[in-house]
Amino acid sequence: MAGVDSELEKGLHAIVDSFYRYAKGPPGAKELDQIAFQKLLNNELSHQLTDVQSTEAGKNLLRKLDTDRNQHISFDEYWELITCVCQAIRRYHYSH
Repeated sequence: MAGVDSELEKGLHAIVDSFYRYAKGPPGAKELDQIAFQKLLNNELSHQLTDVQSTEAGKNLLRKLDTDRNQHISFDEYWELITCVCQAIRRYHYSH
């Protein structure tokens, strides 16, 4: 279907694009290392997550999301972060 993307489609593209703007590695295997993850948090999620400017908070969040314990965040692990942020937005803005 040709045409203009809906707001939801634009948002989904923005979520995926934000990961790949910061991720490093070969195509299909890009990941966020600690530095790239901290940059993503600072530049993209500083209004949604409190204390992300703190390097220690970023390291703690990376440890929580890093399910395979390789010290990098894959897209699937990043998606868990996005899920948590969306749930927090729903609770804060739409549960009244």
